[in-house]
Amino acid sequence: MKNYGYKVCYKQQGKNKYKLYVIVNTYDLAQWHIRWYENHSPPNRKTQQPLNNVEWLVIPIKTNTEYKRLWRGCPF
Repeated sequence: MKNYGYKVCYKQQGKNKYKLYVIVNTYDLAQWHIRWYENHSPPNRKTQQPLNNVEWLVIPIKTNTEYKRLWRGCPF
């Protein structure tokens, strides 16, 4: 099974849905992002408020279709 990358997602306490925060190419880089975000809380992309008391999760991208959809709006 081929992984096309990894999604770093978060879930706020009391919520059931995970929200995508960043897409990376390697599992090691995804783990690095999680360690960094646990020590330095990043802002919410819409409200710019710091994300406190959230649960971070790494989810692999398993299909080429999902990979293309996620990178569709990439600015570079």
